[in-house]
Formats: sequence, structure tokens, C-alpha cells
Amino acid sequence: MASDNDSGLPPEADAYEGQVTEPPENSRFVIRSRESIDANETRNLQIKRMFDSSEGLFESGLNFVLYNKLPVGEANVRHVHDDIEKIYYFLSGEAEIDCGPWRKNASAGDFLFFPAAIPHQILNIGSVDLEFIVVASKVSAEAEGMSNGGLKAE
Repeated sequence: MASDNDSGLPPEADAYEGQVTEPPENSRFVIRSRESIDANETRNLQIKRMFDSSEGLFESGLNFVLYNKLPVGEANVRHVHDDIEKIYYFLSGEAEIDCGPWRKNASAGDFLFFPAAIPHQILNIGSVDLEFIVVASKVSAEAEGMSNGGLKAE
């Protein structure tokens, strides 16, 4: 039986007692290998769109998930999403990250959060391809962007 938990963790769920099978093609449980997705080359990036909300598999604020590869010395085009926030997880390489007026380096194993409505760009400053996963979702309210100097409201 599921129970509430005060530790901030989700409640436990009962074990599934039915027959376990492979998920059907139209299931809401999605697993894809990166080898199963064809890459698109755009804006100096090799992009594999692993998931897109237009697939309509389930209800979610999740917009898309990408597997990206950026060659040594290349940068993606500085861009902005008015209503999309993104989380990056770096798998390999080293990057210089620009977000609004700020600049910081990241490397394999680091997470990065890009808020909505702030221009951003990534430059591969390492000696190997920069590989990273991007998870993007629509913001649930109007994005603050660089209002208040890009700092959280007090």
C-alpha cells in the first residue's frame, strides 16, 4: 500500500502483480536508444530529438529532449526561448557557457539550467566533442528573463 513520506520523496507504490510484458508501440512508457534516432545537423550541432511533445504520448509540460554533439572549437548560435526553460547534462567535453551577461565553464558530469527568456550560447573549449542531453519544458507562468537584472525577486 502506498504511504506518505515526510522526507520529500514520493510515496512508495505497491509492486505490480500482473503479467509483465514489453510495452506496446503506443504506450506512455518511452525508451529509445540514441542509435535508433537519425541526427540532424543544424547551427553547428548534431541533434537527435529523442522526444517531442507533439508525439502526444502523455500529458506533460515537457517540450522536448535532445541528445546533442558539438565539435571541438564550435559554438551553437546564441538564441533565446521566450517560454522554454532547459536543463543540460554534459556527458563529455568542456564548455564555455554564456547566459545573458554571465559566463561560466562546465564539463562532463555537470548540470546546467537555462531559464526562459534569457539569451544563451555554448562553445566547446575542450579537446573532444562536447556531448550533452537537453531536457526542455514550457514555463507555467510568464518568464522573468532579464527583468530585475536576471536575479530572483526578493
